[in-house]
Amino acid sequence: MPDSTEQPRRVAIAIAAHPDDIEFMMAGTLLLLREAGWETHCLNISSGNCGSVSLGAEEIEAKRLSEAREAAAILG
Repeated sequence: MPDSTEQPRRVAIAIAAHPDDIEFMMAGTLLLLREAGWETHCLNISSGNCGSVSLGAEEIEAKRLSEAREAAAILG
């Protein structure tokens, strides 16, 4: 039986279709949740490999992954 004095685990996951959707639409909320002690996670459904007319699929996918990692480091 759980100890009645234990606080529930607070976990939030941000799920978005495209790379940078989370950063543009949810970053503020994620920062507030982190400041309130929540554990936060991010999930992009697509890799972003079709998001450029000037870069190839592998190059833009690697760029979007790098950007997402940088944003995650900032968000904590």
